[in-house]
Amino acid sequence: MRHFSTMAIVACALMSAGVSAGGKRHADAHVHGTGHLNFAVEGHQVHIELETPGFDILGFESISSDAQRRQLEDALDELEKDDLWSFTSAASCTLKTASASASGGHGEDHHDHHGDADGHHDSHHDHHGHDDHHDSHHEKHGHDHHEAAHMDIAATYVFECANIAGLNSISTRLFQRFGNSQQLQVRGFTDAGQIAGQMSRQQPEVRF
Repeated sequence: MRHFSTMAIVACALMSAGVSAGGKRHADAHVHGTGHLNFAVEGHQVHIELETPGFDILGFESISSDAQRRQLEDALDELEKDDLWSFTSAASCTLKTASASASGGHGEDHHDHHGDADGHHDSHHDHHGHDDHHDSHHEKHGHDHHEAAHMDIAATYVFECANIAGLNSISTRLFQRFGNSQQLQVRGFTDAGQIAGQMSRQQPEVRF
């Protein structure tokens, strides 16, 4: 759970830098084509938090069929793969944990991948249990349907780097894998200070 506390620190740092967590950032969060990437370097670890509209990942923003539910589950699996993010090769970074989830648009789903960077995460493929949970969840909260028109997808990652001093870039394959994703607004914190930038289809890398 350490990475969640770290991202809370990142959120506080963003607020102190003039980016209000309750204001402009969230007001602009659900803009199709644009997501947000926060990262923090802590010790020998890199903590990453991705927030993006569901449309950018799925091509739709609400779940209305079993087929769309399966597409969501497949997309969450894809988001948890260890090769979605790349780092300076000299830093020798490997994925330690990954977790992806969806909220809103009846897309409530949560994955949690703990393991080595081998791309295998069979331990969380228990979708029938998820479906039962979601069915009861929707029956219980049917009155909230009108408030759940837009789905958002979030993912968190922890990478461990053998040579953190060699880390000076992060790149992504997000745009290759999800055709509706166009750019990420990036905020990061390293020992050298705050990083602000943008990743896009044309430039899927941020250097620091």
